[in-house]
Amino acid sequence: MEEKKVSLLYRVIRWFVWLFSPKYRLEGAEKLPEEPCLIVGNHSHMYGPIAAELYTPGRHFIWCAGEMMHREEVADYAYRDFWSGRPKAFRWFFKLLSHLIVPLSLLVFNNAHTIAVYHDTRLLTTFRESLRRLQEGSRLVIFPECYDEHNHIVHAFQEKFVDLARLYYKKTGKALCFVPLYVAPERKSLFYGEPVRFRPEAPIEEERDRICARLMDEITRMAQAQPLHRVVPYPNVSRRLYPYNRPEEAPEKREPVDYRGFSLRRLNEPRFSHVKLLGGWIFYFCMYFITENLIPPERCTPIHCALDDWIPFNELFLIFYVGWYFLVFGSLLYTFFYDVDGFRHLQKFIIVTQVVAMLCYVLWPSRQDLRPEVFPRENLLTALMGFIYSFDTSTGVCPSLHVAYSLGILSVGLKDRMLGRGRKLALSFFVVMVCISVCFVKQHSALDVLAALPLCLLAEILVYGRDYWGPRFRKHSA
Repeated sequence: MEEKKVSLLYRVIRWFVWLFSPKYRLEGAEKLPEEPCLIVGNHSHMYGPIAAELYTPGRHFIWCAGEMMHREEVADYAYRDFWSGRPKAFRWFFKLLSHLIVPLSLLVFNNAHTIAVYHDTRLLTTFRESLRRLQEGSRLVIFPECYDEHNHIVHAFQEKFVDLARLYYKKTGKALCFVPLYVAPERKSLFYGEPVRFRPEAPIEEERDRICARLMDEITRMAQAQPLHRVVPYPNVSRRLYPYNRPEEAPEKREPVDYRGFSLRRLNEPRFSHVKLLGGWIFYFCMYFITENLIPPERCTPIHCALDDWIPFNELFLIFYVGWYFLVFGSLLYTFFYDVDGFRHLQKFIIVTQVVAMLCYVLWPSRQDLRPEVFPRENLLTALMGFIYSFDTSTGVCPSLHVAYSLGILSVGLKDRMLGRGRKLALSFFVVMVCISVCFVKQHSALDVLAALPLCLLAEILVYGRDYWGPRFRKHSA
């Protein structure tokens, strides 16, 4: 039988998918036998089939839903299998989407290395084509999970695929091998496990149970042997519901703080006492009014250093400068409703920096004369910068509270054991950019930034003290 011609458009799409999709490592590929075999894996949504198509060694074919290869069946099947569990309010969109993907589905599934799988009388066609490919020396990759739960790693397998081994034995006299495959998108890896060989002399019902159980157990074992990560399950659920490969080691989930029953009369109760810390903002706004309106600029000491002359005005940094307001508000809001201890520490840190900075502004008033008289460019960002200049005076600048608050938020975030490494890196990057931005938008001198560092060190010591740093110093000196 002649091989089908592959569409040029499909080749282009496949190349783009390979270029932009995660690059998978193959672990245990040496366990794949040289002879034809069945590779049986967890589906992992679209990740399993895509990774199998791109990275399975040697000549191979993948079982796929036959309905996705016939124009009149694609839309109904796609909606029923992929999106029927979505919220009712959005189902109209997914019904529309199921019709829009028809041309793409036909192009991809009819040109890829696929074998159509059916669950009606056309199943004989599936087995006939599969046997032909095996006899040619190809490997077959199948994802036989169904919606019946087995464990948190893999759903139960539909067992009829094992019958292919009996047919293959009758045709060739050879016992077919089944190789377990664990698809781990978060680890960007395909793990191959120990093969299971078909026993021709055993009853087929017994072999279905034995082989499926062995394959599911081996996939589970491989998953649990890896570092802690999320498993992409067979059902199409929200990412926040993805299980961990070792649930007992999963990070704790934060529950929202219950403020029901709160009233001002209960502020002294331990449960609500942290709310009083919000009073620090009353002090801040009062002092801000005094320093901004009652201290004339001529009484303020200009803050300037040679580095300021080297730093050009750049309105792009306004994005990070303005982003600071969202950073502060968002951090306080999140910790207030989800992390009371984090809120206490952050608010105390802010209060310490507020009090010390305001004392500096009153006892030793400061200003900066760095703002450009004329912007080098005219655009939306410079217009917004001019608006900020109009109400935010150039007095009360050393030390920079923009920097101090940002470093306080970073301090709390880095100590949060429930905040992932990626988010901590993102937070660190954003805080650094905020600290730099105050110089590039000419709101602060570099000296203001440096002056904020000892202020933050003082706040760190006063807020955390021996409760946090003492045990750590003792640990490192032991």
